[in-house]
Amino acid sequence: MRIVHLSDIHLSKDNYQDFENYYKDALIGDLVDFNKAKKIDVIVITGDLVDKGGESLFEIDDFQDKTDYPCPYKIFEEAFIAPIVTALNLSRENFLFVPGNHDVDESEILLKEEYVLSKTLDFNNVNQYLKENLSFKHSYRIKKFKEFEKKFHNENFNYEYTNNQSTFVYKSDRVNVGFVLVNDSWRCRSQKLDIDKGLIFGVNQIYDGMNFLKRKETNLNIVLMHHPVKEFIDKEELERCFNTSEIGFYLYGHYHSNDFIKHYEGYLDKCFGIRGRASLNRISEKESSYSPGYQILDLDFEFKNVKMIIHYRQYKYKRNQFDYDTDACSGGRETVEINKHNMKSKPHSLDRRLFELK
Repeated sequence: MRIVHLSDIHLSKDNYQDFENYYKDALIGDLVDFNKAKKIDVIVITGDLVDKGGESLFEIDDFQDKTDYPCPYKIFEEAFIAPIVTALNLSRENFLFVPGNHDVDESEILLKEEYVLSKTLDFNNVNQYLKENLSFKHSYRIKKFKEFEKKFHNENFNYEYTNNQSTFVYKSDRVNVGFVLVNDSWRCRSQKLDIDKGLIFGVNQIYDGMNFLKRKETNLNIVLMHHPVKEFIDKEELERCFNTSEIGFYLYGHYHSNDFIKHYEGYLDKCFGIRGRASLNRISEKESSYSPGYQILDLDFEFKNVKMIIHYRQYKYKRNQFDYDTDACSGGRETVEINKHNMKSKPHSLDRRLFELK
């Protein structure tokens, strides 16, 4: 199975011209080459599809007449997703995305409600708020994103949508791989208001998603989120969840850089995270660690332990093409192992050889 991991695209009027003139063809060309060698099965984006709510997209000449578009994500679909789907002959239903802090609609943030939540919401009552969020009572700031997600996957029978987490099952002849798509930006810090009690997750999103996947008899489960675990005030409960649930690994973004030391957020004892570079943002970044890039994950289920080859890809501005990201590791490619025996029916342990370069 081949998974493409993108993150932190931040599409806006400021980077759209560079995206159209340079980056889009470079990215699609790189994906096409990998797809020819081995079919790409799923493409995921771990948050920040657009920048600062995406309203600047309506100021772009190509989209100023799109007054009938319900939200900026329709523009994102047309500009970013659709060309990739067409070039790879990929089904839309295998294109997955979760919200990030820049996907928040700032125009929907109400000062009074934000003040009340900042005083009352904590890790003791967050799961009650999650129940209320099923009707958008508290997640209005992310409503446009979630409504777009619902419509995008409306005909996807392997996709289960909720206003909190959603789930997807990739089915092949040999394996079922489950995805929990987390809405971890429903309480993230506002770009406008200086009211911040800390980022809170609501760990029932994971438990509810995993309970659904258990009924689907998945062989491996992957969590998609935007922020790293350490960012949340309820991180201890989240760590406990990752360590005791049947989760193979999780993918996230948010930090933009490709600092190798922080690729894996520790072991979390029995689970690990893989962080992505910013996949677009600014293509002319001069500092190599912040230049755009993405990852390709190849999962092989034929061995005693599931073997995963990670291809780190980096955008080379001067050549306007992608190449192996040698900042990440020697050769820009490494192999890790996940203990397959413990993936199902019991908490699984991560093979301690995980970080050895094969």
